[in-house]
Amino acid sequence: MDDFESFKAARLKMDPSARKMSDAKWAQAYDAHLRAKDRVGGSQEAGSAGTRKKRRSRGARGGQGSRSGRSHAHSLRQLVREQSAYGDLRLIVDILAWVAIGGVVLSGLVTLFYYTSVPAALIASLNAVVGVIAIVVARLLIQVIIDLPDIALYRAVQSEANASPDSEEADTGGDHEAS
Repeated sequence: MDDFESFKAARLKMDPSARKMSDAKWAQAYDAHLRAKDRVGGSQEAGSAGTRKKRRSRGARGGQGSRSGRSHAHSLRQLVREQSAYGDLRLIVDILAWVAIGGVVLSGLVTLFYYTSVPAALIASLNAVVGVIAIVVARLLIQVIIDLPDIALYRAVQSEANASPDSEEADTGGDHEAS
């Protein structure tokens, strides 16, 4: 289904209401089909770097809005965490957070059995819930603090790699003008 006519015929078989589409809508649908096919197929000729550049340029045009920004931040965080020197520290923080959550829940259960009045038991259980929420928030903030040096290093390396070819061209261009 590489040509437009076979795409249109297949689409009409699946969706008879597509007969009402204008030529511009058909062209838009076919273009979207080709982009999706390229994205899913992972075009081997262009390579993964070429595909990433296409995706970035589409996202920069505003086609996907804040979703592309979030996915870029998520992929950056995953990449940094894969190459991080602080993986063991992150694991320790996770283990300590789970131990602390277990301690707060166990403490809340013990206090529930200790108090006989309903209001006191309710306050004890709410305190346990607030404690668990505080531990989860603290864990997430600590993870962010752990990621900051790695993200700064990654961005510095990326900007250096991107700036070095450009700066050489700018230097040679400046020398030619001065001569």
